[in-house]
Amino acid sequence: MLAESSAVDLARHPFFTRWMDPQSGIESFILTERVAPVQQVFYFVNPGVSPDERWLWFSVSFPPSPVKMLAVVSLDPDQPSIRYFPGATFDSASPRVAPDSASAYFTQENVVWRQPLEGDPEVVCTLSPEYINHRPLSRLTTHLTLSADGKYFLLDGDFTSHLWFVALGEIATGEVHVLHEFPRCYNHAQFSPTDPDLFLIAQDWWRDPISGQYFCYDHRIWLMDIQQTRLEPIRPRDWYGHGMEERQPYGRGTLASHEWWSADGRCINWCDYGQGIFEYDIVEGVTNHIWRTPLCHGHSDPTYRYWCADQSPYLWSEQPCQVRFFDRAREREINIASALPLPPIPRGKYHIDPHPHFSPKGTWVTYTTTALGNVDVALTPVADCLAKMA
Repeated sequence: MLAESSAVDLARHPFFTRWMDPQSGIESFILTERVAPVQQVFYFVNPGVSPDERWLWFSVSFPPSPVKMLAVVSLDPDQPSIRYFPGATFDSASPRVAPDSASAYFTQENVVWRQPLEGDPEVVCTLSPEYINHRPLSRLTTHLTLSADGKYFLLDGDFTSHLWFVALGEIATGEVHVLHEFPRCYNHAQFSPTDPDLFLIAQDWWRDPISGQYFCYDHRIWLMDIQQTRLEPIRPRDWYGHGMEERQPYGRGTLASHEWWSADGRCINWCDYGQGIFEYDIVEGVTNHIWRTPLCHGHSDPTYRYWCADQSPYLWSEQPCQVRFFDRAREREINIASALPLPPIPRGKYHIDPHPHFSPKGTWVTYTTTALGNVDVALTPVADCLAKMA
């Protein structure tokens, strides 16, 4: 099954500029109509293209301010529009597009908000001040995911005081229910796309906010459930040390990070910085090595045949960054972007990584690009990737 052909012709869109990778010949369409100096895609876990693929939500910044806010552009070339929402500033990498395609969710402080295409933000759910109890809440969640039945948001918070938690934001009542507290860093929690009770959560490295001491993780990816009957690491025979020299590497294990679910909820995928992309079948308990090359962030399309990844924004100061496309069935890959130049502003301050990911219907790969000298949003038709690989 091939990805669906786009009903939208971005070549006719007045806000997008066609760009061709000089090595591969793959075409991308870069959003050159600007509402801010910095325009980026969402974190790869949450596609910025709406489920109906009519809108592209993204984030914008105005350096030197580190603040990010929501923006949206119509992908219809006959009805072009673009705007940003100054009130919809957000914490961490939290935004996600709503299932109705007409709004996006984001977090500020202890509140999950909904921003419609028109109008003011609306409160969805709130972590109670009584639970916070004057403690410094540095994060309500890493990135928002919805339960498969649409009842809850999954929240993974951080009090910056040796306390992390995972909680449910109940949409019907607006209440937040804390499920579990941790004495070490857990984040990147993501609901299963098919099982409303199941979610994954990542153990992560962290620094003590007072001493600056660095702490590594032991096992990266864990399975939990709403009922709190399980808290188990996947691949427990492995020791998941982060492995980067400047972060006190452990002598064993892999460089696992950047995990996500397959669309059918059967597999958990992740990138290994040194070895590529893996999948873990949670039913069979089997691990497969899918894409055998060093990679950073990855994603899979709805058919689970096509994959994309970047390599490596962490090495951008030493070498150009790439965005790659992979056909699992044929074990062939091609570069969407072969040599992206270093961003013109500090990468870390604005989290400027390509973060490539597929649109909900598998029509495009979207990513953050620096090809034109700015920090821009790009969409690449999957059909063009397949044609160039034929």
